Amino acid sequence: MISNKFLALIAALCALALAPVALAAGRATATATPGHLKAGKSAELKVSGLKAGEKVKASELIADGGQKRSFYPSQRASTNGVIIVTVRAQVKGRHTWTFTGRTSHRTAKTSYIVK
Repeated sequence: MISNKFLALIAALCALALAPVALAAGRATATATPGHLKAGKSAELKVSGLKAGEKVKASELIADGGQKRSFYPSQRASTNGVIIVTVRAQVKGRHTWTFTGRTSHRTAKTSYIVK
């Protein structure tokens, strides 16, 4: 016979193992590669955690000068919820990108520095 304490322990371990997966399911993450680059070079921005086939809104903020602009890329997220955007760095300073899913409203931020 299996004791009630053993069943409770197994249930608690399963709950702890599934909690991070459930919390991460509703979040989007973004990474910029490379993090530091020279002007004129390309940076790759990868956003994951979006819904499959979702459109996104991308906003760029350049810290030096306070320039801000928004983009609505025609590219959609893949079936895994990933979108890769390649941009050319032209203005020196820290570039902060914010990506927002247009249906799920999931938001992800990333940045890179142009020397």
